[in-house]
Amino acid sequence: MTVTTLRSPVEQVSDYDAWLDAAMAAGWSDGLPLALPTEARVLALIEASDRAGDDVVGVIPPSMGIATVEQVAIQAAMAGCRPEYLPVVLAALEAMLDPSFNLHGVQSTSNPCVPLVLVSGPIVDRLGFNAGEGAFSGGSRANAAVGRAVRLVLWNIGGGVIGETDMATVGQPAKFCFCSAEHGGDPSPWPGLHTTRGFAAEDSCVTVFACSSPDPIFCPGDAERILRVLATTLPTTGVNMFHAAGEYMITFGLRPARQLAAAGYSRADVQRWLFEHARYELGELRRSGVMLGESHTDYWGSAVDGPLLSRLSDDERLPMVHRPQDIHVIVSGGPTQWWAGFLPGWGDYGGQAVTRRIDAPAAG
Repeated sequence: MTVTTLRSPVEQVSDYDAWLDAAMAAGWSDGLPLALPTEARVLALIEASDRAGDDVVGVIPPSMGIATVEQVAIQAAMAGCRPEYLPVVLAALEAMLDPSFNLHGVQSTSNPCVPLVLVSGPIVDRLGFNAGEGAFSGGSRANAAVGRAVRLVLWNIGGGVIGETDMATVGQPAKFCFCSAEHGGDPSPWPGLHTTRGFAAEDSCVTVFACSSPDPIFCPGDAERILRVLATTLPTTGVNMFHAAGEYMITFGLRPARQLAAAGYSRADVQRWLFEHARYELGELRRSGVMLGESHTDYWGSAVDGPLLSRLSDDERLPMVHRPQDIHVIVSGGPTQWWAGFLPGWGDYGGQAVTRRIDAPAAG
């Protein structure tokens, strides 16, 4: 599809610094510099999407701004996206607009959760996404630009402005940019996450999940020790899983993932094992003094179908989430050391993982 004109007004600028100062004054950024969204760059982005510029992607809360392909392309241009990245951005936005994600709540909560954009499938290598060392640190233009484009859409079209509608008490650096990619198949011992969510291995997909950035976990040893380290590390009372269940993600670097697979563990095996063993001990919770009675901060006090703790003995071991499927296991990172990462979600309030196929034109 060839696009020759824009609906948005086009103005001539002769000085980048003056334009950037004006853009910052207009509130188009949360502080980071912006690339110049020239007419040519925006048109190229729209054309790469193979969609009309006035196609509506959706209505972005909380300000309920209408996100057309053209408006998204403008944000992507300011984020430094190459044209071929736009289908990834569009798929991520469409996933976030799924009702189960509760984007309005994610944008407005006091929790620091941010929509992670996780790319999987053949497009990872084709567009140069970094799934190796430092995969959650950027490491490639694709990771950085796609993550930044999504952030600018949520900021400029959705109105998720810090201190106005975005009420995250502390926040986190992932608010600036939160895009990573995963290994699927070689060099990973397991297929991509999207294959567990109804898609084929050859599909290119994006999964969005509202969570915190990875809390690093050093877990050297055999498969049994890797899992035991996770089981004793994950059930902390400060994460939303304690009072609101929901979902969480574990990312394995290649070395611990391969060790688990060599011992016969599939992704589903790891999910089941963590569900059964990464649990809170009710007696320890009571003895620790963290239980405050019938309140929002008690175990699953804000979760769906939370148990009546007064009927349970001290020996009861309480799960972090409702089902093994609520634990998302991915492989992302380098091969040299024994690192994993814990990405706690927002709880039953929303932000649950949603996966969409990336409708990208065939590589030419």
